[in-house]
Amino acid sequence: MSATTERYCRACGETVAPGAEVCSACGVATDAVEVGDGPVYCRDCGEGIRAAAEICPHCGVRQRPRPRAGTLGDASTDDLETVTDDLERFVRENRGLVAAVASFLFPGLGQLLNGEVVKAVVVFTAFVLATFSVVVGVGLIATPIVYVYAIYDAYRTGRYLEPR
Repeated sequence: MSATTERYCRACGETVAPGAEVCSACGVATDAVEVGDGPVYCRDCGEGIRAAAEICPHCGVRQRPRPRAGTLGDASTDDLETVTDDLERFVRENRGLVAAVASFLFPGLGQLLNGEVVKAVVVFTAFVLATFSVVVGVGLIATPIVYVYAIYDAYRTGRYLEPR
């Protein structure tokens, strides 16, 4: 900033009191950056500048605040939201794959992710009973059948629920 403590609103060009967060003349936040059709003024010298200017060509003061770091390392909050949005879209578009992987890790979880609570309980119970029946010998055949069925059913139902 310059040696003076006087600042100017970027929206209307009026003088802004030191430390003020909002311009008293127009009500626009002093750190707001609005790129529009109307004139824009430097927040330090008050000269008219281009709306997209990051630095005033008259006094050299930066007009846009530097990006703030988010809570995860150097990633900004916008970056985190973008990653979250991308992940949600991936899960929504590949629901069958996500449900199949979930059932692979824990039989019945894929059905639960697909919203089939009763089927999830039945599949999990069948898997547990088949696993315990290994002692009798029947479980050697029943356990893999229930396991593969859980994965296949979760995938098939998830694919059906995917947006077209």
